[in-house]
This record gives sequence, C-alpha cells and structure tokens, in this order.
Amino acid sequence: MRYKHLWKVGVINGEIMQVNPYRLGYKCVGNIGINTSPENEEAVIDFLKKKGTLAYPMESWGKYNIGLLVVKRNVEEWAAELRRLDSTPHIKLVDPLIWTDTTGMDHPENLKIKPLENKKQEDAIEQTRTIINNEQMKIDEIDRQIAKILVHSSRTSFRKIAKQLHISTKNVIQRYKKLRENVLARSTITLDLKKLGYNGAAFIFLKGERSKMSEISNKILSTPNILVFYRVIGSYDLVAIAVLEDFSSFISLQKEIRAIHGTEQVEFFITEIFPTWPANVFASLLE
Repeated sequence: MRYKHLWKVGVINGEIMQVNPYRLGYKCVGNIGINTSPENEEAVIDFLKKKGTLAYPMESWGKYNIGLLVVKRNVEEWAAELRRLDSTPHIKLVDPLIWTDTTGMDHPENLKIKPLENKKQEDAIEQTRTIINNEQMKIDEIDRQIAKILVHSSRTSFRKIAKQLHISTKNVIQRYKKLRENVLARSTITLDLKKLGYNGAAFIFLKGERSKMSEISNKILSTPNILVFYRVIGSYDLVAIAVLEDFSSFISLQKEIRAIHGTEQVEFFITEIFPTWPANVFASLLE
C-alpha cells in the first residue's frame, strides 16, 4: 500500500534495470568537455547532433560550454572521436575525462529523506557492491529484446515478455539468468527528487594528491546527498554529483568538500535537478 502510494504521489516514477556497457562491447566510456565561443554554441551543438556524438548533453557544464557523454567500443574509436572534435570549426578546447568504471556509481544510501534524518547512523542502509565481470558478452536479438523491455520496466513478468516475443516462459527465464548481473547490472526504482524537496544538483570536479585519493574518495562518499561518484582519467581525478535543497546547502557542501585533506583543485557547477534518478544512461545501447 505504501509503495503504491509513493507511485501515486510521484515520488517513485520508474522501475528500471541499468545496463553495463562493457558487457555489450563498449570499453571506453567518458565525458568530453568542449569550449567554444558563446555565439558558436548553437552551431556546435547542431553539428554534434547531426554526427550522432551527443548523448545526455549539458550546456554550460562547469568550466565547459558543452559536456558530452561518449561511449565507444575501444581506445582507437575514442581517439578518432577526439581528433574529429579537435578538427571541428569553432571548437577551441576538447577535454576528455575517461571513466574508470561504469557500475556502482549510484549511492542511494547517501540520500537524506527528511522523516529519516534523526535516525541513528547504524540504521542507514548500506550498499553492497557487486563485483561484475566486464568481459564482452554475446547476445542475440531475443536477448536484446528481453533486455530492452526490462531496462524500461523491470517488473514486467516473464509470462508477459514471453507472450510479447512469442517464445516460452522457460526460455525467457533462462535468458534472463544469463543477462542478469552481466548486461543488466542492477534493478532499481527511480525517484523524482523534487518531490523529496531537492531543487538543484551540484557537479563536483576534483583533483587531489595521488597518495591521498583513497582517503579523499572515502570522505566524499561519506558526505550526505552525494548520489553519484566515479573516478576519471584526465584533467580531474573524480567527479561526484550531490543534490541540493537550497543555496545554503550548496555553501555547506562547498565548505565540506574543500576541507578534505589532500584536495589540490575542486570546481563546482550547479544545475537544475534531474527529473529521474538513478539515470538509465546506457539503455540506448540496446537499440
């Protein structure tokens, strides 16, 4: 009854399964920050859309005019994309940030929900990190169709999937077991964070002392409302995303992050709250 009520009031707005791109053969995933002059932003974005580069674009992404999520099968494809962007008219800077991992980035245990704020620390939900095999997995068209259904509606019954694909329920179950924890990395609900009182988000770009990175990571992951965290190779060492109630919570977040010992450079970028979290970032790879 409570679960149905959360759906009704819009706190829960989806039931998804997240995709592990590595298992589909995409080994190079990362962000690319692009700088161009303000008057050329629209022309550059139009060019990128036509070339199929743009995925989850963000305009004014921190110190960059445009932020991209780019997914490629190997280093050679990634390097070719960087060369193409470098040679594009009006683009002044191309700054790659390659993710070191694409799973386990979401941290729902850090989300503060107001009625639970006074609970003791030991009552917090701990996230168990699953070790996932990232070798490419061969799937056929039926596997792909099953995965496409589940990434958008994870509670779809095996019987309903079987009827839709004209195969047996047993066949669906066998294929699901092969896909689960491989291509389909995690099953979760999604939330409308605005319904929980969060009105903005802050991207945190951080560079730190090499010897202190483990300590820095642990400190950031112990910070309330850090919901996304991933390590990168490039101009920064890690990227985190925190959700914010108001401007005062942003000031508090800044002070807490800047006080972490070993931090050499940290930049913050405020954006509007995302409509759905966790994001189903790699679902389109099944198309």
